Amino acid sequence: MSKAGCKSTSLIRRSVQIGFFLFVFTIVISRFIEAGGIEIPWPAVGNFHAICPFGAVETAGRLVTEGSFMPKTHESNLWTFAGVAVLTLLFGPLFCGWICPLGSVQEWIGGIGKRIFKKRYNRFISKRADRILGYMRYGVLALIIYFTTRSITLVFQRFDPYYALFNFWTGDVFISALLVLGMVLVLSLFFERPWCRWLCPLGALLGLMQLVSPWKIRKKQQTCTQCGACMERCPMRISIHEKGAVLDTRCNRCMTCFDACKRNSPLEYSAGSLGVLPLRRKALAGMLAVLVFAAPIIFASATGYHKTSGTQIVKKGRLTVEQIKGSMSIQEVAEVIGVGLNTFNTILGLPEDLPGSTKLYDLEEIDSSLTTGKVREMIGRYKN
Repeated sequence: MSKAGCKSTSLIRRSVQIGFFLFVFTIVISRFIEAGGIEIPWPAVGNFHAICPFGAVETAGRLVTEGSFMPKTHESNLWTFAGVAVLTLLFGPLFCGWICPLGSVQEWIGGIGKRIFKKRYNRFISKRADRILGYMRYGVLALIIYFTTRSITLVFQRFDPYYALFNFWTGDVFISALLVLGMVLVLSLFFERPWCRWLCPLGALLGLMQLVSPWKIRKKQQTCTQCGACMERCPMRISIHEKGAVLDTRCNRCMTCFDACKRNSPLEYSAGSLGVLPLRRKALAGMLAVLVFAAPIIFASATGYHKTSGTQIVKKGRLTVEQIKGSMSIQEVAEVIGVGLNTFNTILGLPEDLPGSTKLYDLEEIDSSLTTGKVREMIGRYKN
């Protein structure tokens, strides 16, 4: 592929990544600004939890067995996951390589690591060790589903670097999640996408789903020289040149291998008799990633099925109920709304002897319905 073609593909992919990062950031900052009672010139679209595809996986068990959603999950999570699932089943995990903001941030930090370590970057451990570490993703996925189903709370939020990335400044993030985020960002200086390749539970699920995808990266036997340039450039260190089609579940369809090939089109994105997608010339991957991912969400929004829960905002001095964070203690919240601790416990139906130091996010362990959002809603009704 020509240098101009490489730069064009890289620019288009980077533009898609930045666009989705800004989309998620706009949602978070819009909700934060509105919580302060400040009108914004653009409408806030949903909330952070509502656009998380993994929320659908976490709530699946309870939805099937009890017909109800896990706290903080909504119908919108199902539609978001539907977009990701359809995209993956048809064309592979383009969501991971083109859309996921956490994956993009790891790449951007990795650019610094490449400048520091040059050829040593992403080569600090053997390929065998790298592959073994990749199996941890499935263990993380299994543990999250197990503990989430048993506790009826979003256990993963306590460790989720994605949530921490976009909410670290709000005071509503677990210390454990901040520590995981810090670890991921530091490791990104040494390895390409460490969270994605070793620990991401959503990536593990999508990696398995992409095995049935008809469109795969395939090698033309007659033109491939087995030079290994594609493997050297592959962020996941996949031995692309050794097999006819890429079946490794860590492949995120970033298309870096296409750019690395030194011969004329030895790789193609094809589905056998279904044909070849001309990703080199038209950056069709980017269009597919955006359109197929967004289609179910747009449909659900237009038909009224993209539902999320709302929270009433009630001002108390310079602090609104919306600004109450899960990291606050019930004593602090009681003081904010101007009632005693016993009265506060009565409002929420909590035990009278519950310590005032109890955090709001721990209330879900007492009553699964007492999410931080639900507490705000109950306080809002009380003040009115």
